Amino acid sequence: MIVQEITTIGLSKAGDDKLDALKESGVFAEKMDGFRFAVALALAQGVIPPELPDRSPFLNVGSLDRDHTLRDAVEMLMPEQLRDTTPYRLIERLADWGVSELDAQSKAGEIDFAALFDQVAAKVSS
Repeated sequence: MIVQEITTIGLSKAGDDKLDALKESGVFAEKMDGFRFAVALALAQGVIPPELPDRSPFLNVGSLDRDHTLRDAVEMLMPEQLRDTTPYRLIERLADWGVSELDAQSKAGEIDFAALFDQVAAKVSS
């Protein structure tokens, strides 16, 4: 089965609402920044997120990943997961997971970015 690559990145409806809340609360200046950070967090954590339950269009792929950095990172770090999907479909899932994780931390008090970076450093070192 050939899966067609998407041209518009999306999030689940719940993920989009959470990203809106993170922007409104000042965690991120722009939703695009939060989206990118969420992808990086999910990649660093090594999660394999499930399919999106629903999909709300968010942003054109060319605007989000102009230089293909996100696509290249996913292709390099998650080749096994790309057997049944495309890079940008996987990026949507990674972002949705990351946004949910950031939202949960935000609701629990405050996002500890230093602790997140320490977790990533510990995983990279091992």
